[in-house]
Amino acid sequence: MGMRDLPTKNNLIKLKGFIKQSKQGKKLLEQKKMILKREMDKYKEEQVNLKKYGENLLTDAFESLKNANVDIGIEEMVSIANGVKQDDSLDIKYVTVMGVQIPSVILKNEIKPEMNYGLYNTTSAVDEAISKFIQVKEYLVQLARIETTILRLQISIEKVERRANALEQVIIPRDEKIAQKISEILDEMEMEEFARQKVMKKGQ
Repeated sequence: MGMRDLPTKNNLIKLKGFIKQSKQGKKLLEQKKMILKREMDKYKEEQVNLKKYGENLLTDAFESLKNANVDIGIEEMVSIANGVKQDDSLDIKYVTVMGVQIPSVILKNEIKPEMNYGLYNTTSAVDEAISKFIQVKEYLVQLARIETTILRLQISIEKVERRANALEQVIIPRDEKIAQKISEILDEMEMEEFARQKVMKKGQ
């Protein structure tokens, strides 16, 4: 038996305080879970809409790439692709929502096509393909942001659920059981003391 299980009035008062705090904590966790789920639903809706946009964009982009390949040849397009410079225009910041870090992608500079190929051997189809794939890149950046956010929110929701379940199913029932036992023992001790005092009065 631990010190907190000893049948004293002080322990009973403390336990009742712990139980009250645990119930308040569970209520706050439920509220947090509700807010996080609402936030996740918002991002899931954004994900659905973005993917619909992305499907059309990717179809257009690959169609424009086919046209460019026909115009100047696959080898020339590969050469142009290999000449694309590494992009450092992305800057990732984070905002906190209920303790969860949500990524926010910022474009340092507006993404523009790099003219790293000669105009003499290209066509408007090549320019169109490059423009489309720049849009694809922007789409993929936003999709990654949303999917990362959904994953982080889901992980946080699961943690909150585990803590709430631990309070509801383990901690609160355990403390209530101990408090009830202590209360019963104290009542019994009080009755015994009352009976003892009564006997002593009769003997006087």
